[in-house]
Amino acid sequence: MTVQAASSYPAAPSPIADPNYYTAEMSYAEWKREPTIIETLFRLRLPYRPPRSLVGKFLWRRRVWVEVTFALSMLEPWEKFLVLVVLYLALGLLLMATTLYLPHHVEVMSARTAYYLFGRDAASGVVAAGDLFRGAVNVSLASIASAGEYGASLAGWGSARAEL
Repeated sequence: MTVQAASSYPAAPSPIADPNYYTAEMSYAEWKREPTIIETLFRLRLPYRPPRSLVGKFLWRRRVWVEVTFALSMLEPWEKFLVLVVLYLALGLLLMATTLYLPHHVEVMSARTAYYLFGRDAASGVVAAGDLFRGAVNVSLASIASAGEYGASLAGWGSARAEL
């Protein structure tokens, strides 16, 4: 009887089939490296550590939150690139709309508010506020005067002079 040599059996499969798994992206030096803010925002692979600055740490935490929430770490690099491009384009359009259209919108809303509150447009809003104050003072003085007249009529009630 002959015994088969151990070399005739197939080799055990490697636990990690990707030959690029043990590259510089996964090295200890890469893990220890501190990224810049630009790398934190625009690099496809998320850095292991946050930058030293407070702004960099804040942006790194937000990036981690986005990647974990939307499972971006599970995507292929081209899919992640596509999602990040769409995200940055949407944020850019939102920023552009805020800077271009928000000032005009605030102006229109303040004019409407002035019209609803004072009954006039925003150009005469200050005068309308003064008129509102003068009108309130006049109404209160008129009510005091009418109360005085009513009090005087009550004081004369029961006197000999009767008004029918």
